[in-house]
Amino acid sequence: MASPLDSVRPLIEAAVADLGLELFDARFFGSGLRSVLRVTIDKAGGVAVADCERVSSALGKLLDEQNFFGDRSYTLEVSSPGIDRVLKTERDFARIVGREAVLNLSNDAAAIGGKRVIRGVIVGCEGGTITIDIGTGPVRVPLADVVSGREELRFG
Repeated sequence: MASPLDSVRPLIEAAVADLGLELFDARFFGSGLRSVLRVTIDKAGGVAVADCERVSSALGKLLDEQNFFGDRSYTLEVSSPGIDRVLKTERDFARIVGREAVLNLSNDAAAIGGKRVIRGVIVGCEGGTITIDIGTGPVRVPLADVVSGREELRFG
């Protein structure tokens, strides 16, 4: 069964792109009085509060026109993915080339040197493969073998 979001997701993505941003994620959850449409946006250089306000205004109008969720109420939330965003796509990993990351691999068959959690510097990501330098040299990891990834943030 399709969710209310399925029919408007392409429209949301286009509206966000028209404002010079990209749709990072969109989720609709809850029911009744506690329903929430959470839209996460991104752009090179980071998202400002003003970007969230512009997107919220534009999407509010669009969703009203589309009669999103019928006569039932919901809350629209617009935010950035944040500093500790989950890396999911080839584009996500390509954005952090040259920076450290932690990859959680799917199973023992995908393990590198017997480890399912690896740390290193992202060298590249293309063709469905992440290249990461783990200190002993670069290794290639199929994106399909990565359960989750996060940029390793260092402060100070």
